[in-house]
Amino acid sequence: MGRFPQELIDQILDSVDIVEVISDYVHLKKNGRNFKTNCPFHNEKTPSFVVSPEKQIYHCFGCGAGGNAISFVMKYESMSFPEAVEILAKGAGIELPRFNASDGQAESVSAKIYEINKVAAGFYLSFLKSERAGKAREYLRSRGIGSKTLEEFKIGYAPENWDSFKKYCIRRNLSLKLAEKAGLLITGEKGSYDRFRKRVIFPVFNEKGNVVAFGGRVMDKSLPKYINSPETPVYTKSNVLYGLNFCKRGIREKNHVLIVEGYMDVIIPFQSGISNIVATSGTALTERQVSMLKRYTKTAVMIFDADQAGEAASLRGLDILIENDIKVKIVTLPVGEDPDSFIKKNGKEAFDNAVETALGLFEYKLAFLIRKFGIGAIGEISGEMLPTIRKVNNAVVQSDYLKKLAERLGIHEGSLRQEMVKVKSARSRKNEPVSLTARNKTGNFRTSEIHLLGLACAEKEVYKKIQDEVGLENFLDESVKKVIKIIGTCMEPGDKKIAPGKVVARLGGDENAEAALFEALSKAEITDDPLKAAQDCISHIRKEHHKNELKMLTESLKKAQEVKNSENVKILLEKINILHKKKVN
Repeated sequence: MGRFPQELIDQILDSVDIVEVISDYVHLKKNGRNFKTNCPFHNEKTPSFVVSPEKQIYHCFGCGAGGNAISFVMKYESMSFPEAVEILAKGAGIELPRFNASDGQAESVSAKIYEINKVAAGFYLSFLKSERAGKAREYLRSRGIGSKTLEEFKIGYAPENWDSFKKYCIRRNLSLKLAEKAGLLITGEKGSYDRFRKRVIFPVFNEKGNVVAFGGRVMDKSLPKYINSPETPVYTKSNVLYGLNFCKRGIREKNHVLIVEGYMDVIIPFQSGISNIVATSGTALTERQVSMLKRYTKTAVMIFDADQAGEAASLRGLDILIENDIKVKIVTLPVGEDPDSFIKKNGKEAFDNAVETALGLFEYKLAFLIRKFGIGAIGEISGEMLPTIRKVNNAVVQSDYLKKLAERLGIHEGSLRQEMVKVKSARSRKNEPVSLTARNKTGNFRTSEIHLLGLACAEKEVYKKIQDEVGLENFLDESVKKVIKIIGTCMEPGDKKIAPGKVVARLGGDENAEAALFEALSKAEITDDPLKAAQDCISHIRKEHHKNELKMLTESLKKAQEVKNSENVKILLEKINILHKKKVN
């Protein structure tokens, strides 16, 4: 995807509602004229992320993130500008121009990798149906996977030859360098060869259903059991939840998500009618994954096996759900069982019953720690429980947990509360540098200029007043000057106000200019009479300019006197006298 004309970007921004766009990712609450929520880009307890439907922009007053609908999708989805534009254009029903190499504008690398991954998935799926893949089909049948599921999940088979897919790429005139960049080929001393060979292939999809990676599994007991795609421009393991593309609707409808570990733990339950299940693919939950889940539900049910070491590792990753206000429940399956084997052995109903009787995280974690350390290990147990309790945002629930923990351990509740204060203090010290850094991103602009900029965005008449009485070139701060100039390019005949979302689209990712714009807009929010406030600002700026000009002339005069340049001294004295007599208001 190449560059798009600004008129097209404006059309897309006019056609989408930023509130609807962001609501697809996070839950927004009405707050006066705006909407508010916890920032999806940093951890916070008090919502400071504001979305303005009037201005069609968002801004976080905690970390400084801000922009329009396009920049939000880019940041949240870790996408390039063209990819985000394509998503919003598709949602708005706007057809985008297509660019190719002959136009001198090539598609983005991400778009190309999506395409070659799609081709590779088709190649592996087709090969699974060939005569040479009989053992693979038999293996998949033995694992209980039906033909409809094979097609839906695009499960395939990689031939045992070292270069089958490579030759396929050559026949199709596909770039081998691109295939390597996508992780499908590996380059060795003797050239490139297929990464996946003689393995059942599980395509990995992102939330929107694009193939971003692959997992290849052996059909015997040889090691390694799985070979996975490396990270690429479209694939970061910690940003993907396997099965989410299939289960988004089911998660919303059932209002809870089941979280498991592997591909088969999603596939077999899904085939059995369980449509709200995703897998972390063997990694601990990440902030990004939790943010994705929060769009669809506020309840997560973790499915563990009874392996104690595995439970301990998984439990350490669950506090991230608590921090994000997600209610956590836990199911422990019998020793040696996972969702795949449990459902095949006991059926969907038994699995549903296990989910319905799941324990809350507090009860589960406390029971686990007592089993692990023994009831007398008060220090060890409280040391593990208090950080979890501390992350519960509801003060009433937090207090109830402390009371229950004290009763269970047979100690005074006040002692636990004292320890809890220590946990909070340590947490505050840890987070302090981040918040200070965030605050320093703004606030370094000249007060009168930044206020006038905000008023110009609020009222078109103010912008004209600035042109006539100040001049766009006379702003001293370069970032403010850049924004004020761009505002003029956004104005349409008949518009009474400027569209800040369109201003952002023209700033080219200039963080200082964006910071100036958002600070200016926040100051303009509290102004009752924009025209009077603008006149006051203009008066202040004129006085400031007058003062600066006098200062510069005085410095020049001193230098002229030092070198005894009488002609220059005379000229400068005249200019200074004129400035002193000039009335500034």
